[in-house]
Amino acid sequence: MTWSTFAQSHLIESLGWTLAYSVWQLALISVFLLIALRCTVRSSPNIRYVISVAALVLSVIVPLVTFLQIASRSGARVPDRAAYSVEQIDDREINERKMSGSATEVQHAAPDENGPSDQFISLFVTRGFIERNIPALFPFAVLAWLFGVALFSLRLVGGVVQLHKYKTIGIDAADDEWHRRFAGLCKLLRVDHNVRLLRSTFIKTPIAVGLIKPLIIMPASVFLQMDPRQLECIIAHELVHIRRYDCLINILQSVVEIAFFYHPAVWWISATVRREREFAADAAVMQASVDGVTYATALANLEEIRHPTKINAASIAIAANGGNLMQRIQRILNKKTETPHANSVLSTALAVAFISALLVTLFSFSPKPVVNGQKRDNNGRQLAIGFVGIPPLDRSENPPKDSYATAQLLMDVLKSHHIPAMGFVTGSSISDGDKIFPVRAEIVKMWRDQGFEVGIGGFRHLSFYDTPYDEYVANIEKNEAVTKKVLGNETSLRYFSYPYLNTGRSTADRDRFESWLAGQGLSSVKYTVDNQEWMYSYAYDMARNDNDINTMKEIKASFLDYMSKMIDHFENYSRDMFGRDIPQTMVLTTSRLVADTGNDLFGMLEKRGYKFVSINQAQSDPAYQTPEEFMGKAGISWFERWQMKQGKPLLDEPNPDPSVVKTWDTRKPVKSK
Repeated sequence: MTWSTFAQSHLIESLGWTLAYSVWQLALISVFLLIALRCTVRSSPNIRYVISVAALVLSVIVPLVTFLQIASRSGARVPDRAAYSVEQIDDREINERKMSGSATEVQHAAPDENGPSDQFISLFVTRGFIERNIPALFPFAVLAWLFGVALFSLRLVGGVVQLHKYKTIGIDAADDEWHRRFAGLCKLLRVDHNVRLLRSTFIKTPIAVGLIKPLIIMPASVFLQMDPRQLECIIAHELVHIRRYDCLINILQSVVEIAFFYHPAVWWISATVRREREFAADAAVMQASVDGVTYATALANLEEIRHPTKINAASIAIAANGGNLMQRIQRILNKKTETPHANSVLSTALAVAFISALLVTLFSFSPKPVVNGQKRDNNGRQLAIGFVGIPPLDRSENPPKDSYATAQLLMDVLKSHHIPAMGFVTGSSISDGDKIFPVRAEIVKMWRDQGFEVGIGGFRHLSFYDTPYDEYVANIEKNEAVTKKVLGNETSLRYFSYPYLNTGRSTADRDRFESWLAGQGLSSVKYTVDNQEWMYSYAYDMARNDNDINTMKEIKASFLDYMSKMIDHFENYSRDMFGRDIPQTMVLTTSRLVADTGNDLFGMLEKRGYKFVSINQAQSDPAYQTPEEFMGKAGISWFERWQMKQGKPLLDEPNPDPSVVKTWDTRKPVKSK
């Protein structure tokens, strides 16, 4: 096709006139929308959303009708008067046009007698000039429009590709407990669609995707990082989007933005639709009897989690953090203040102040926390952490080259999160029984000098089940002597951690040993949150040794997801057994993995409402006096011991990542606890 053929094409002319007319048509629609929104300020968010969507639909229909009308014309391509020139306008025609005009037009003309004729000629000539010359620009305008459509279409294709990644990379099903919660939310919100809830280690923001087979995909980290009640609010918000077919509207928006990329009014209308959609979804969640303060706090915490990543979901997906976050939170809390009770108003006002301060802090600066302070206690949850053992060693028999750096990194993270952790010394890592290894011993001293408590395990990491009683006690005595030699005899040791969490072959041996511990001024630690972090840490150490950055990233993401599931798992034990969240005790190793993921791991626990306490404070809870009689080769959590004593079946425990298990089984490392 030659340029001449292209330029003279009836289709190009029709498109050109449509683009020209759309400039004022779309602007007029946006003005009407603005007026409508101003008139419905006090109306429900759903009405305002419907009005906004209607404006978006009109933005498609009006230019389409215009194009069809222009394309269907027969005869001349432009209005007849476009062919007129000044020479063709004779006095007779001018007089006829004067006479056809109203008296009002004549009265409004200029006072001199030639004024009306001059103005009319000027207007008519200008119109003729435009209608003769503007079409000459249409081929260039249409080419520019086609280029823009192609460019923005590529953007949409990129969004579709990204959406496919969201649905396929790092995906697994939520655990049974969250499936139960999810089913309850679907019933509460009357969602009839066959919706699935998935976890993802790839995305950073909860999203709802799909029309025929809708999915709600949640970042794996938020299951650990947020309180379950807050997370239910976020999931409910996504369910509302699916119930209202907002995904379909979002696709329409994407198409409209492509077709009218050149018009600011369309972008404003589309942004208004997205804003009002979030308000409407929030209102629907609130109508389901969700507590406003909990919901607002959930949104603020979600943004705090997402913000450091600076990653947004593809625009084709419905993301939980859409719209103006502060406006959404204010609307939710203002809804809460409609109650007449003064206490509710006061609590909501405080919530507004707190959440506002959180967001201002989030988007302006990140101040360093006070070392001796404590994080806020959202719901009374407490957690104590014991590290087995110090100094840091990797999962092989050789100490890491940078064990000192690992220890310092770990202690810095613990201090930044105000964690009064306890480290348990394994004597053979700092001494051969006679000679002290100075560098490793210095790490143990540094642990104490940084304000963390020191406890002891065995000199060697021996299982009580496989070791005769006297030999086992001698191993502990030797470890106590080495530890006091390094730290000084005046050092007070209060706690002992069973290697492998194994408490012996018989209750008689265990009770005898517990009596011996008491005579030494020691108490044993009863870990409620057991886990296989040591397995992940070994795989991570191997990847570090190989300088395999990608594998290290994968292991960190998988580890955080695994710990999320484990926390859910043991919280279920706590609620089922005691009807409340008892103070928990969690065992970890002083590994490089824990040091490198510490901010994420401990930050997640904080977001779930945990306050970090000492082991002494946690175990002062009456729950730790619950009887148990487990005697076996395995080392298991005290929750599992208590459950078995009560004759109840154990809950299914989340499994570690298969690739991590394979690495562990292949290398056959020395066990860590």
